[in-house]
Amino acid sequence: MAYLLFLEVCRKKYHDKTSALKGKLFIYTIMIQRIQSVFLLIATILLVFLVFFPYAEMVRSSDQNIFELGFRGLINVSGGEGIAFSSVTLSILMIICLLITIVTIFLFKKRMLQIRLSVFNIILLLGLQGLMYYFFRVAEKTLSGSGTFSLLFVFPFVTAILVFLALRAISRDEALVRSLDRLR
Repeated sequence: MAYLLFLEVCRKKYHDKTSALKGKLFIYTIMIQRIQSVFLLIATILLVFLVFFPYAEMVRSSDQNIFELGFRGLINVSGGEGIAFSSVTLSILMIICLLITIVTIFLFKKRMLQIRLSVFNIILLLGLQGLMYYFFRVAEKTLSGSGTFSLLFVFPFVTAILVFLALRAISRDEALVRSLDRLR
């Protein structure tokens, strides 16, 4: 409660036109320090790692070529044919989840929209986790080889947990603001 009062005092202090830009920068700095913003920022970082690094590695049993499964699809890293198959749907879903997480961070003034986007993002992240597993199994059958997951495979699930924790914190803020509105 004291934190919200501090934010209200800061908003009134920087409300005049001469220091409006300075006030907005100050408010954005304060909002990054909110716990839900921290959770969403960590979730964004995990999703960026998922975009740039492969989440599974496979070995074809016939010629022992090594393949990596990631954002761009199943790629032969041993040389040879290059991309074995593309995973456009997986890539699009990763980008959508990443963009929703980034947008949710900066919608701190619209808490109800933040809550809705967070719920939608959790559903998409769990779908992403299932789709990643599906592509892994398809790649194993395509290569008729064996594969292993990297640590990055669990990042969508961890990100969903972080978004859920942010959702709880946003809901608490919304409940606090509504209770303060009732007192007026």
